[in-house]
Amino acid sequence: MALFNPRIVSALRIVPALLVAAQVVSIHSVRAAAPGCSQTLVDGTTAPATASYIYPSQPVVPFYQWENNNGYCGEVSMMQGGMSSGQWMSQFNARLVCGTGLSQSGPGGWCGAHRNHANYNAQLLIEDPGTGVTGPATYASAAACLANSRLAGSTYPYTTGFHAPNVGIAGYKDYMSWIKSEMIAGRQVTIAMFYKYGNEDQYDHEVTVMKIGTNHSPADSTYYDDDVLYFDDHGVYNLVDGKLRKDNPAIPFGAGSDMKGCTPYVFGYKFSSLPLTRAAAKGRSAPAYSILIPGMYPTRTQTGADGAKGAALITGHNYAFSIGGAIDKSAGGPFLLPVRLSIAAATASGGAPNPKDPVAAWQYENSMIGTSLTGDSCTNDPPSNWMSPLTLEATIGGLTAGVTYNLYEYDFSGISGTGSAAALAVPTANFNANRALATHATSFTATGPAYTQTVTRTSDQIVVFRAVPAAAP
Repeated sequence: MALFNPRIVSALRIVPALLVAAQVVSIHSVRAAAPGCSQTLVDGTTAPATASYIYPSQPVVPFYQWENNNGYCGEVSMMQGGMSSGQWMSQFNARLVCGTGLSQSGPGGWCGAHRNHANYNAQLLIEDPGTGVTGPATYASAAACLANSRLAGSTYPYTTGFHAPNVGIAGYKDYMSWIKSEMIAGRQVTIAMFYKYGNEDQYDHEVTVMKIGTNHSPADSTYYDDDVLYFDDHGVYNLVDGKLRKDNPAIPFGAGSDMKGCTPYVFGYKFSSLPLTRAAAKGRSAPAYSILIPGMYPTRTQTGADGAKGAALITGHNYAFSIGGAIDKSAGGPFLLPVRLSIAAATASGGAPNPKDPVAAWQYENSMIGTSLTGDSCTNDPPSNWMSPLTLEATIGGLTAGVTYNLYEYDFSGISGTGSAAALAVPTANFNANRALATHATSFTATGPAYTQTVTRTSDQIVVFRAVPAAAP
């Protein structure tokens, strides 16, 4: 994946990372602790109202990313899909689960040998190996990361297009149509975007789509210029006293009693305003975010090239992945019930309470990895203070009163191994038959459409919930 180069920006040094049936949920206007915190203050634009909206089946709650080690936007995007599917893992473990063996910043000694710049291949990137857009080096691809996380996912077919070749404005429209179709199917979608202050040829940042506004049928996946894309940028842009700031501290600006700073999180743009070339995306009048017009210009890639741009030119593409829930390959299934996980109460780090963010609530990790507030740290060391306690609430939906169900919990202290050996030891079929793999099992008879269970852990731990009818295999 293309990466933002922090050396390019002097006036504004914000380091972005690289990155379930429709449900009607209202997303209110964003207003953080500081007055008037919104997209308007970032780039002067506002998203137009539309007649209706398309949502994933589980609402997306903004989550604040770590900025060091080139950023964790892809990891956070996958974490959001994981929480919507009943599982928690830190951004630290979300990088390890990809199985590259590169840890957080690259192989041992990488930081010191590369002027404190992390290896881009360590982070979660979207494009697949062996498709003509990457080099030969190992890197974390979305497909591998999702499979090891036991999440059902798919990627945009960037080499062929969805319904039309992925070239020019027609290709961009095809890309947006795929995003709409995945959202209509209820899936959570992560997309690749240009960041105004980035310099990479294909994308600088991965963001999670929250909803799509439309004046047409919400069941119609056709591209329309006046459709509106809303997404969570994971807190990359932030403001203090109404001005853009260069630092991204572990606790988001605007959280708790902070009345000077704020973090907008939510951005919305008409489809017709997003497609740009790389050069135009950096222009003075460009919006904060935009999307590559694919196939128009030869590009270079850092992905699979030991963290440096490869020499060979490739065709520029649009990239995205979607998450449709936990994997269930049970014969006669799937049988899994939807399980949503959330951080349900205040957390603490090193004994100090972490304040509530007005938009993301407690959906952030303090302390961040590394030590730099501006995103300059390059380290393989874990955070010095994991969140403890971390209270997680699992809500199982789709229940029928009077039916008995089994809720399985799988707990892990960490992740090791490379390739598929890094995968979570969680069943992908026949959950009742594999109950011995669970750390805890709870049998309950539903009295209504939902059931809730709360657990308390530390943020370095991994906890996974799966729920099936007691009569399932």
